[in-house]
Amino acid sequence: MDHYTPINQTIEFTTRANSLLNPLNPHSGLLLIGDGGVEFQGEKSPGYIQIPWQFVTEVRVQLLFWDRYVRGFTIQTKDDETGLHEFEFIVKDAKSALKVMRRHLDRPLFVRQRSNFGQLFKKKKD
Repeated sequence: MDHYTPINQTIEFTTRANSLLNPLNPHSGLLLIGDGGVEFQGEKSPGYIQIPWQFVTEVRVQLLFWDRYVRGFTIQTKDDETGLHEFEFIVKDAKSALKVMRRHLDRPLFVRQRSNFGQLFKKKKD
């Protein structure tokens, strides 16, 4: 059995979140952001996700309702051993979480991921 060892010495922000590793079976828990990276600790089922800052290659921010609401984000990582991975989170206080993440990651790593949901309400141009 794996023993959980935190990657953060200091936790800067904590919020409730859902991990969508399997979109058909989301896991609720806590998202912890600190000096070492992003951690997710499952609430009901055992397990955790650890994403060190040095492996983050992109953060796709999910925007809804004409960019007024941040639903969550997808963190893309890459390392030499395991390759490319994506971790999607639906976050209760996503705006605050992103502000804390900006302290550790450069601005070009953050990109917008607009939802197709907003396209339903767009006026058609003649």
